[in-house]
Amino acid sequence: MKKKSLVKGTLMLALSGIIAKFLGFFFRIPLIYMIGERGIGLYQLTYPLYTFLLALAAGIPTAISKMISERIALNKRKEAHNIFKIALFIMIIFGCLSSLGLMVFSREIIKVSKWPEDAYYSIIGISFAPIFTCILSVYRGYFQGLQEMAPPAASQIIEQIMRVAVGVGIAYLLLSTGIPEAAGGAAFGAAAGAVSGLLLMLICYRGNRIEYSAFEKSSPRRFLFGEILKIAIPVSIGQAIGSIMALIDSMIVPGLLMISGYSEYTATILFGQLTGKAHVLINVPLTLSVALAQNVVPAISSAYAVKDTIRLNRNVKIAFKFAMLLALPSCAGLYALAAPILSMIFQGMGDGWELMQILAIASIFIIIAQTATSVLNGIGKTVLPVLAMVIGSGIKVIINIVFIPFPQLNIKAAAYSTLVAYIFIAVLDIVFVIKSTDVCINLQELFIMPAICTVVMILSVLLIYGKMFDLTGSNNKSTFSAVLAGAAVYGIMLLITGNLSIKDIKNYIKR
Repeated sequence: MKKKSLVKGTLMLALSGIIAKFLGFFFRIPLIYMIGERGIGLYQLTYPLYTFLLALAAGIPTAISKMISERIALNKRKEAHNIFKIALFIMIIFGCLSSLGLMVFSREIIKVSKWPEDAYYSIIGISFAPIFTCILSVYRGYFQGLQEMAPPAASQIIEQIMRVAVGVGIAYLLLSTGIPEAAGGAAFGAAAGAVSGLLLMLICYRGNRIEYSAFEKSSPRRFLFGEILKIAIPVSIGQAIGSIMALIDSMIVPGLLMISGYSEYTATILFGQLTGKAHVLINVPLTLSVALAQNVVPAISSAYAVKDTIRLNRNVKIAFKFAMLLALPSCAGLYALAAPILSMIFQGMGDGWELMQILAIASIFIIIAQTATSVLNGIGKTVLPVLAMVIGSGIKVIINIVFIPFPQLNIKAAAYSTLVAYIFIAVLDIVFVIKSTDVCINLQELFIMPAICTVVMILSVLLIYGKMFDLTGSNNKSTFSAVLAGAAVYGIMLLITGNLSIKDIKNYIKR
């Protein structure tokens, strides 16, 4: 099997992720017009519960991605096939229990979380998704382990298309019944999307099965089962703790807002601004980092398995370089144009732009932490990212409890808590990577030079936005022009400063 390019695979996943996120806008925009900020708030209250369950299972696809990549590198193909089958069995069981648990205990979850009773329909709507999403994640981990990124990339797009079409369609049909019911219909879109993505992956799997000799030896299944869990459990704990941050927000932020004097209705609206609007836009740069992270694990694992330290260090440096080249301009752009972008996407509902600015800064540290976590997972140091996430989550909870009740901060404190938490997590993860790999981090190459390019880009963005607004008086035209100009200026600056060259791009893709 020929070696795959880390950069090429990352760009493929990143492109599909960006397409999926833009399709997601087509989900949010009509949805927020149909059910309003309160309806989005009801939808977003329950969504972190779903992502938390998926995070508990996230270690399995990461584990099989790492293990399959290692086995293929060592030519243990039968063992790689057995790893996939064992992981699939585990995830079918977990997915069934997760879906059933949400259905059976929906009322109890609402009572314990002190959510509005209207959140019941959103829980039921989302409860159909875990079983299909869990199985889908196994197939994605399988292809990522083979470093074949086209099938996972295509499934992402198909999943999002169906999620948008079915979610918005059912929400529209149920709108006459009530806002809570429509929010539940929108939540059901996640299940429809997962089923569609899974069907595509099954088709792709038929033509990409690992071929092996029947006489080839393989480790006992119980041994492989134990190895999967050994890798998966720390990763799942780390992912779950990360998702707990969102779950913590959904469970305590509305209540703390009410303590500060807001009604339940207003608290749900403010929560919708944070999670249904600001978080949605911030997820665009995070999509790029997730694509990078998914591709880093098998690339690092295969180099680590054969003790190729030169390739290991090169991949670590490439991962962090791409993380910063992507993170700084996209997050800085969202910060500088927060109000215009929100006003352009959510016409007439631009509230929440200050939350987006805070989260834009936080996203830089989230991307660094995600990249470092993937490197650590790739070399088997799965416990270290968990330690960093535990510390960060504790910091977030403390800041929420102390500062949200202050009327002058209210919902902003939830955004600030995410920022402070991820600063600590990113710093700890970077220290762990340096100590674990002995890689030399070049601050000028990885941070200072991209930062200079970003500053020039932002100055040009603000200048062009102002000039275009003076000429046209249109926020939409001015914002769109500024974004396009900013992308062009940033690309030119990368070439001028030597951060990236045409030769580098060609060599990365060829390699």
